[in-house]
Amino acid sequence: MIKRFSEYKVTDRRVGEVYKDIVLSARMSSHNNFLKLLGSCLEFPFPVLVFEYAEHGVLNHRGGVTTVNGEESLLPLSLRLKIAKEIANALAYLHMAFPKIIIYRDVKPMHVFLDENWTAKLSDMSFSISLEEGKSRIEAEDVLGTYGYLDPLYFATLVVSEYTDVYSFGVLLMVLLSGRSVYFNVSDGDPVGILQYVKGLYEVGKLSEVIDLMVMKDITSAQRLEAEACVLLALRCCRERDEDRPKMIQVAKELKRAETLFL
Repeated sequence: MIKRFSEYKVTDRRVGEVYKDIVLSARMSSHNNFLKLLGSCLEFPFPVLVFEYAEHGVLNHRGGVTTVNGEESLLPLSLRLKIAKEIANALAYLHMAFPKIIIYRDVKPMHVFLDENWTAKLSDMSFSISLEEGKSRIEAEDVLGTYGYLDPLYFATLVVSEYTDVYSFGVLLMVLLSGRSVYFNVSDGDPVGILQYVKGLYEVGKLSEVIDLMVMKDITSAQRLEAEACVLLALRCCRERDEDRPKMIQVAKELKRAETLFL
């Protein structure tokens, strides 16, 4: 696959983000859940990057895939949970594998590609930020990311930590489980955020209603329990205080545990 950046604004900051994408993508290429960078061409205002081919494309805003003829393909619950586990593993790797913690900062479905085996591949490292060695947080110059997935604490304080990614992952997990956009309309009302929607269902004891109705009819009772456990985990990831959220390695372990617990 060829990745070419828009040349509308060639600023120093944007150039820095593009080269950060090259460096970190190359660094992550040995991990199975990152899109592998194969090469680049520097004969343009921005480098043009060559990545491995992702047979099944990229997730759309509802956590599904869109076919070449523009139709949306429904993903079974088991595949949605597999994608969640693999992206959790990728983020945990960023947070733990290097002396300096790397924060991804822009977790969302549109950065997740699927190869021929439906293996999830995280891509686009341009908004990532590295913390100083031994430090667990850093104050960023500005807010980068995607509205709806952004951690409100980061938005309010400019402070970035590994919990910034945890919050965004929690939102991603809700999108995958529900098959809904991060913002959507309920009946004739105003748009509602996915977190507000899921919290509302949880508070009235209707946790199972979070799960996409299109897959509910085809799942076992064990799969429903696993999905409900994942909804609860997503809500924990999105708690207001970052110290109340789990770390990504804990999230990855709990997703794996939920898989085996309800077999």
